[in-house]
Amino acid sequence: MDRPLTFEVFVISLDRATERREYMRTLVADLGLNATIISAVDGKNLRPEQRARYNRDRARRVYGCEMSDNEIGCYLSHLSIYAKMVEHRIDAALILEDDISCVPNLKSVVEDVLKLPESSWQVVRLQSSKRVVSHPSDARSAGERLTQVGERDIFRLKTSVLGGCAYLIRLDAARAMLRRGEQIDMPIDQTLDRYWENGIVPYVLRPMPVWHEDLFESEIGKRGRVVVSREDRKVVRRRRMQRMIDSMNKRIFWLTFRVPSVGGVIARLGVQSARMALIALWGSAAVVWE
Repeated sequence: MDRPLTFEVFVISLDRATERREYMRTLVADLGLNATIISAVDGKNLRPEQRARYNRDRARRVYGCEMSDNEIGCYLSHLSIYAKMVEHRIDAALILEDDISCVPNLKSVVEDVLKLPESSWQVVRLQSSKRVVSHPSDARSAGERLTQVGERDIFRLKTSVLGGCAYLIRLDAARAMLRRGEQIDMPIDQTLDRYWENGIVPYVLRPMPVWHEDLFESEIGKRGRVVVSREDRKVVRRRRMQRMIDSMNKRIFWLTFRVPSVGGVIARLGVQSARMALIALWGSAAVVWE
């Protein structure tokens, strides 16, 4: 007999952000949701073992600059939820940060997504900080429409989503993000976007039911890319090379996704992005097939 689907709601909030916590407690209660408040990792008080997970060299190459301590803390906070999902075998989770607003029927929106076949998605983003994603003006930024979910539609993107304020994640994706998070080199939302490394295809729900709300002063502060003042030539060259490598891997990923027989050959040659595309298509069975 199949194990019944488990689903939980988690809200990430710093212990010292008392106003934000109370705001979110009221919000989720009004939505008819039962949520667990997760104490966020405070970037101001990172422990040595937490800081040791940060890969400074790779951050400068891939992210383009140093990460801030608060970005590292935010990343670790999301990882703690993924670990909880694995430990307790939670099939799916709605993860919310404490600076959001949303549609009043968010509960039914989430329930509609959870009715979709398990194999059809791993992560669905309910919010984006990019207007071109939340309100696309052309076919490329809109992505590929897959199916209707209640009054909304799910789209598959080939571009970055950006934004980790609200998303649904399944257990297999949580495991993948834990593996990817063994070394931290960029903010959590951008790591989620790197499908050619984690095997998690970007999906968004439109119209987006959640949005960032500037009700309180930011606890994260400015992101690393905002505060960086200048880069030496060596860093710039390495960053450009990384972008070329990423572009190639994106192309290989989507070739494999569309033509698995060709991608399987590429994967057997040891190309990780092809392997990730097979996993995105077939899950762990792809490892055997490969």
